[in-house]
Amino acid sequence: MSTPGLRGQSGGPAFDPDTKVWGVQYGTNHLDLDFDVDQEVYRSGIKKKVKDSAFLHVGHCVHVDILKAFMTQHGVKFPEA
Repeated sequence: MSTPGLRGQSGGPAFDPDTKVWGVQYGTNHLDLDFDVDQEVYRSGIKKKVKDSAFLHVGHCVHVDILKAFMTQHGVKFPEA
């Protein structure tokens, strides 16, 4: 599973639109998209030099079934809908 990977989200839940938990984020990969920009542009009539590289930040999640199996194995009770 993956989510948009933003700083500080590790340890947080991954929800679906109905607020059902599908996993917990444990880390983030930063994938280089090879969209490097090094050019001059005009913003509000002013010339500006822009240098940028695009990355896709992908958060990785542990699936809820693995979490449930771990909690069951260790006697941790949890509600299920």
